[in-house]
Amino acid sequence: KGTVFRQTQFAEFELRMHEMAEKDQPVTGDALAKLYLDITRKYYGHDQNVCVVDDYIAHEWSFVPHFYRDFYVFQYATSFMASEALAAKVKAGDQAAKNRYLAFLSAGGSKYPIDLLRDAGVDMTTGEPLDLTMKTMNRVMDEMESILARRRK
Repeated sequence: KGTVFRQTQFAEFELRMHEMAEKDQPVTGDALAKLYLDITRKYYGHDQNVCVVDDYIAHEWSFVPHFYRDFYVFQYATSFMASEALAAKVKAGDQAAKNRYLAFLSAGGSKYPIDLLRDAGVDMTTGEPLDLTMKTMNRVMDEMESILARRRK
């Protein structure tokens, strides 16, 4: 959850913060606090009563060190999804996927990462890596709910 959803939330905040500057909108602490709170509430389902996000969270952005290094937080989520897609194919017993994965590891930095991943069977320009990751997360959540249900009995 933290790697995919939280880092995607951070990336959206970072992008929107830069868009504010590009549109000559004031980038003040108050403006960033409002933006951060709005995005955080969206991600946590605040308006749907999934998870209450208190007002004090508005200032959390100010002590997240990630925002002092431009545009790298999205890589946490994309890397996790690429890894999940690679692992799913190898764990399924597909020998060709295993061979592609080993070739991927051996390739080092010989090509751009997106091309290396595509050669390994993971196309990050499609929704497949996200879909595989969501399936895994849903399976894990189902398993957790099952364990909790058994413990309540």
